Amino acid sequence: MTDYPLSALAASLAPDPDLPVDVWADTYQVIPKDSGANEYGKFRTSRTPHARMVMQALSDHHPCKRVVLMGASQMLKTQTGLNWLMASIHQSPANFLWILPTGKLAKRASTRIAKNIAAVPEVAERVATPRSRDSVNTLDTKEYIGGALFIVTAGAAANLSEVPARRVLFDEVDRAELNVNGEGDPVALAEARQTTFERNRKSYFPSSPTIRDESIVERLYLRGTQRQALAECLHCGELQPLEFERLIATDDGQGALYPCMHCGGIHTESDKPRMFARGAWSDGVGGDGETESFQISGMFLPYGWLPWVALLREYKKAKDKLDEGSEEAMIAFYNTRLARSWERQKEQTKADELMARAEPYKLGTAPAGVMRLTAAVDTQADRLELLVVGWGRWLEAWVIDYQIVRGDPSDPQTWARLDALLQTRYPHAFGQTLPIAAAFVDSGGNATQEVYSYTRTKRHRHIFSIKGASRPGRPILSSKPSTVEVRANGRNERHGAQLWFVGTDTAKDYLANRWRVKSGPGQIHFSQDLSEDFFRQITSEYRVTVWKHGHRLSRWDKKQADRNEALDLMVYNCAAAQYAGLHKLTDAHWDKMAAALNPDQISLFVNEAASAPVTTIAVSDDLAKPDYTPVAEQAAPPHINHGRVTLAGLRRFS
Repeated sequence: MTDYPLSALAASLAPDPDLPVDVWADTYQVIPKDSGANEYGKFRTSRTPHARMVMQALSDHHPCKRVVLMGASQMLKTQTGLNWLMASIHQSPANFLWILPTGKLAKRASTRIAKNIAAVPEVAERVATPRSRDSVNTLDTKEYIGGALFIVTAGAAANLSEVPARRVLFDEVDRAELNVNGEGDPVALAEARQTTFERNRKSYFPSSPTIRDESIVERLYLRGTQRQALAECLHCGELQPLEFERLIATDDGQGALYPCMHCGGIHTESDKPRMFARGAWSDGVGGDGETESFQISGMFLPYGWLPWVALLREYKKAKDKLDEGSEEAMIAFYNTRLARSWERQKEQTKADELMARAEPYKLGTAPAGVMRLTAAVDTQADRLELLVVGWGRWLEAWVIDYQIVRGDPSDPQTWARLDALLQTRYPHAFGQTLPIAAAFVDSGGNATQEVYSYTRTKRHRHIFSIKGASRPGRPILSSKPSTVEVRANGRNERHGAQLWFVGTDTAKDYLANRWRVKSGPGQIHFSQDLSEDFFRQITSEYRVTVWKHGHRLSRWDKKQADRNEALDLMVYNCAAAQYAGLHKLTDAHWDKMAAALNPDQISLFVNEAASAPVTTIAVSDDLAKPDYTPVAEQAAPPHINHGRVTLAGLRRFS
């Protein structure tokens, strides 16, 4: 038999109380003396009156399914969650999932919860005692009549998928991993635990925000009613938000004053209790119909807590750091004091600019300037994506083809369809056809072994596995490949496939510079057949400057929800062009290839080239005909042949 007190069993037979969370908290809740709180004893909503509407939204009577509190540090967030948990155990017990971003925070929360349970007799009598033989009361699980509390971290996807829960509290969600173990949005994973409780489920997301377009809590806030905390002017009675920018330091610098935005009446720190007494919020917007969202800054901290003048001092220190080039302190100030996300300055090409420059050539054809083709393949869970790029004199480039091969990468048929595409010959403007000279296949996804297995037998066609290396300063293509183990024919081949490393940051810098080139060498051309989504993807990333451990770093970043497969494929094509040695070709080499594609120019070319040592070799039949002929595997591509490219080397890519 479960080890609960008889009084608890008797209480379970009586009707449960049915109070809103705010009323329950004022009736029963106690802040334990040993909790470390500066103010302990009987809980009073009147001390932080803006908590009332948030607790009402968390009550069973309220129709919303989700409550979001984007708040400053020490502003209502966790205490409101504790009130909700305690009221739930006492009044309408069910499984409760409390998620924290780290194990350290989870341990701290568990201790605080245990002390709170012990301080409220009406709750303590319903929860298993720590030494129960037949029930559980541990650091991460606390059983009670009608359900259990599970305290987990967001770092492991399994923690978010093991138990059904009617109520979910995701504390400081912005400090959690954005993609838990590659399994997706942590919010979606958490709320998936509520699938069987659609009628009466409720989730709560209390958190300070982080970076604009990366903040989970801000995204949730914008889905909801977007209510802002309001204060009452003691002079004209008007309700208004408190804007940090309106604060005025006193002459002696020891205090701060707040002028009403309507009548200009001045308020001092000691006016806070009367200004906040109504606990008012703005009406907000309609939102998605199931999310109540609130934003409250440190300007609303109660009298006796962090004063306004302390906010001014913190801001000044952060501003001094920002002026020195470090934004870390200002980010923290915006996030934890003002409850605002921080928008980083970023360098980004706009998709509309590139789309406006699209040209009327057809995808699947090579315009006159194209002399060589490369390809890149990106692996996704349900598809392979192929991008073919044509290269001309001094690496002027054209997007030639963009195809999606639907299918599981673990299915050999998916790779067979890709292989057929990689053997495509593309019609050229001069009437000939061009093969793909080299192709790189990304092995960095979930199909690494499948990529290795496919490329291991394709070296003679210059098809190789690659892996992105995002460290700053890495070359676009490594000087030589590594060999990797491949599982084939039931056994492991230690040197089964070659793997090239691609300096993705360097390649993105290269492309960002080329997006700006509007004509001639270095320009990248786009077909009007390409979709708007393609242009969104190739411009999805932007370079930002951040400070980490006191050091200034510049990196490529993107919004969480944006796709960037097309950009990755452009990066891999840049690397494939370097593998083919195209970045080292001279005018004489480009002339030779142009003449091969347009035989009408051969006689003129030979006359002009007679005096150039590198071009005294007669044009061979196989170079004049760009038909692809497989050749034996080679030790190294032409671009690492003692730093020079020979016509014999070029012939291998024709």
